[in-house]
Amino acid sequence: QMVNLGLKSIWVAQTKTTANSLLSTSDWYVTRKAEADTAIPSDISKYRADVRTATKTIEDKINGCANLDAFKALFVVPTDSDNNPTGNAPIYDFPDEV
Repeated sequence: QMVNLGLKSIWVAQTKTTANSLLSTSDWYVTRKAEADTAIPSDISKYRADVRTATKTIEDKINGCANLDAFKALFVVPTDSDNNPTGNAPIYDFPDEV
């Protein structure tokens, strides 16, 4: 049996891969906490929580798309009146690394 994934499934998986990559750089803090009970710095804990929150938000936006135009809008970078970027495209709206 062959299963063809749609855009939503592919991009939810890609979002999870991106989140995993972003979190992997600070996984050693979690391991150190588990093995030696050394506290995770608060900025690292906040960043990790922010990545998980952003991932959920992005996945919800992907799954909420009713049509291709709504999906394509997730790739549009917001700009100001001078056409300067003011943030990330919704599909890439992860927090900056600490």
